[in-house]
Amino acid sequence: MKRAVTTVVVVFFVGALSLVTAGASAAAPAADTPTFTKDVAPILYEHCVVCHRPGEVAPMTLIRYEDVRPWSRAIKAKVESREMPPWHADPRFGEFRNARGLTGEQVATIVAWSDGGAPRGTAADLPVVPAFPDGWAGGEPTYIIEMPVEFELPTQGEIDYHNFYTPVPFPEDVFLKGIEMRPGNRAAVHHAGAYNVELSAHTHLKDGLLYWDADDQLVELGTVRQTSRETLAGVTPGSEKLISYVPGRGYEEYGRGAAKRLSAGKMIHFHMHYQPTGRPERDRTLLGLYEYEGRPTHEVVNSLSAVGPSTYIAAGSELQSLTLPVIPPMVEDWELIGITAVPNAITIHGLSPHLHLRGKSMTYVVTYPDGRSETLLSVPNYDFNWQHYYDFAEPKRVPAGSTIMVRTLFDNSLKNRYNPAPDKEVYWGEQSWDEMYAPQIRVTLDRYDLSKPPGKTQ
Repeated sequence: MKRAVTTVVVVFFVGALSLVTAGASAAAPAADTPTFTKDVAPILYEHCVVCHRPGEVAPMTLIRYEDVRPWSRAIKAKVESREMPPWHADPRFGEFRNARGLTGEQVATIVAWSDGGAPRGTAADLPVVPAFPDGWAGGEPTYIIEMPVEFELPTQGEIDYHNFYTPVPFPEDVFLKGIEMRPGNRAAVHHAGAYNVELSAHTHLKDGLLYWDADDQLVELGTVRQTSRETLAGVTPGSEKLISYVPGRGYEEYGRGAAKRLSAGKMIHFHMHYQPTGRPERDRTLLGLYEYEGRPTHEVVNSLSAVGPSTYIAAGSELQSLTLPVIPPMVEDWELIGITAVPNAITIHGLSPHLHLRGKSMTYVVTYPDGRSETLLSVPNYDFNWQHYYDFAEPKRVPAGSTIMVRTLFDNSLKNRYNPAPDKEVYWGEQSWDEMYAPQIRVTLDRYDLSKPPGKTQ
């Protein structure tokens, strides 16, 4: 996976430099050519510099004219193709309050500016650079939970997933309006997850690591062809995912009466995937918790399994378990369909597809009791390097008796430029070169109203 991403970055830089060279002798701009200070900077400041600024995930900063000018042709190409700003939802389906993307007019402005020689403009026209929260996307959290130990990475080689645990530091359950997972070292953290878990009765903690009581052996979560996270990780069933950090996603907020519960008496599990950088690195990832003021009406859960029973069909055959079957080599559109029954009314707040390098597309469709179908989200060109939480502008009510279908395609062929081995079978697993099927959902169960007295929630 690392080689695939590196190749993309190199191609981007080489292509960008060749485009800059080609445009170096452009003629003087016409009087009506857009300028950076008046026309382009406002667009970049609103849509781009949230990532393209020092210390963030993007490979270059786009704040000053001197920063932007060398990339003018590359920026033009990326916005014309709609690759940037990254947003992969098909615009025909759903409205999302965190949607990214430029209008046709904004794209045309950047194209005209680049084609016109990328002029600077008058300094007086330059808008104020936006102020961003210092390190936290949602501002200073109510509580900050540190990973229990600092992890030291090797300089090279494959790094197995690492798991760290720390007790929930509250005597009672806490409801959260938002959560952010913030890597201590963005260069070293490939992706990560935080869970609210209860440990097996036969395990114990030492220095943030989990051991079996019987023989004091370290409990390790397997990375290839594993089927039971709960058993292998030494935690009990019913663990609740709190948040994921992946490129493009690491902060979520709920609100509108809904909140995430952090259960007292349990553990916070940091599930970390690191990548070596060629030099010594250290990381101590943080979890930012934003407390919900008052009491929410409903509790957010992150799994379709909380909605109702599901059936799965892979390549036309019904599966006997949820485990992703082997994907054959050299197949372009290998299909997996999941169908979840909705026995009780629910409200969907957002959706978040998660696949690995062979993931091609994912589509969520709800079919109502009257037979009418509605596409909630379609991601026709899934990108493992930019994974989003698609937050509905208005939560979607789904009545009892409906079904939710998730259709996913995998591309294990030569056409997939990210495919590390199209000639090999692909198994379910945690590593990026394995595959995963995780149609995540943020949902509340309508009948469980937390604002009502105990015993009156159903």
